[in-house]
Amino acid sequence: MTWERTAFLVRETRAHWIHDVAAAVHASGSRAVLVTTALDADEQVALASIVDDFLVVPDVRDAEGIAAAVRAHTGGVRPAGLVTGAEGVIATTARAAELLGVARCPADVFTLAHNKFAVREVLAAAGLPTPRYALISDPAQAAAVAEQVGLPAIVKPVNGAASNLIRTVTTVDELADACVLLAKRLPESADARYHRPITGRPGAEPLDPCRTFLVEGLLRGREFALDVAIRDGEVRPAELVDKPLIDERKFELGMCCPPLGLPDERAALIKDAVRDAVLALGLDNTTAHVEVIDDETLGPAIVEVNAGRPGGGAMSVLIKLRTGIDMFAEAVAATLGTPPPELGRGLPIPVGYLVFYAKGSGRLVRVTGTEDIAELPEVVQVVTIVEPGQVLTDEQEIYAVNVFVAGFTDHEELAAIHDEAAGLLEFELEDMS
Repeated sequence: MTWERTAFLVRETRAHWIHDVAAAVHASGSRAVLVTTALDADEQVALASIVDDFLVVPDVRDAEGIAAAVRAHTGGVRPAGLVTGAEGVIATTARAAELLGVARCPADVFTLAHNKFAVREVLAAAGLPTPRYALISDPAQAAAVAEQVGLPAIVKPVNGAASNLIRTVTTVDELADACVLLAKRLPESADARYHRPITGRPGAEPLDPCRTFLVEGLLRGREFALDVAIRDGEVRPAELVDKPLIDERKFELGMCCPPLGLPDERAALIKDAVRDAVLALGLDNTTAHVEVIDDETLGPAIVEVNAGRPGGGAMSVLIKLRTGIDMFAEAVAATLGTPPPELGRGLPIPVGYLVFYAKGSGRLVRVTGTEDIAELPEVVQVVTIVEPGQVLTDEQEIYAVNVFVAGFTDHEELAAIHDEAAGLLEFELEDMS
């Protein structure tokens, strides 16, 4: 057994990224061992064809425990590295890699990046455009926070993801109500990230994400996303993704790669803003998914930095279809220190990414209509992310079904394809009340 050519994949829950990361690990010439809590028999059988072995640990959020388990598994030999695509354990995985002597980016950098308030502080200190921002932990602070940030504003969890419980507020009363709502709902969440204190910049007091929330002034302008790989201080961007279809919940309905009608000089400014942001945060030898609004006043302003992983949902599929760049392979290579993957061939025309969500909340029984969607002339691929038995809620941006399309000429045609596909799709949910 050559442990130096073995990568350990740390997973938090069931996830599609495991297949992509394991494939990239194998392509690099290494074995892939899945670090996980106990598996049921059916899941172990399903994953056995994807990874080479399993390492069961009591808690995938315990860095010391993971490091000790890996040492015992390898007999003390240092592995090729530790990788993950799970948002909730990126910092933990990096810390375990530090303890094993195989880290290529400090765990503290990921810890900081997962605190949206700390990110705002770092970007502002670096002189980068950012919306006005403040923390709120009591409805009584609403008037003072509104004065500081301005209205309308966005209220969100300090360490949230998937647009969970994001609220747009236009009055002081709405801001106070949003504070009450988040304080009620976040403690009820099954997501473990909301149930442990988060830290940020060195010396800063830890925050309780169930009691303290981020308020940001509302930005106005086109929204974009950019995945980047950072290796030894060099930022290598993929193609920009335009986000023209977004609903009132801030849920993404449709994206386009490359952006339609965006001048080259504007695209360059956006990419420069992303590069400056990830370097200001200290990211290196990793990947990041960065979201940007090209604000009417500020110019390109960083909205969010998802450090340590490519974009969520099937964003990596969109990028690979259009450009040939495999962002999961880029992530594995950056983390393990192996050569960058070869560039594949992408489509020479714009590609759209349409997202569909369940309506309401409940346990998923089945999804129907995907075969009919696949027959539409513009459809390239249909990817269903969710599985029967999974709990879905319309308060969180759970990408249920993803549809990739080509052959459209503008955003209006993209929206029309989304409407047609939505009419064919149905989610059957089981009431859990």
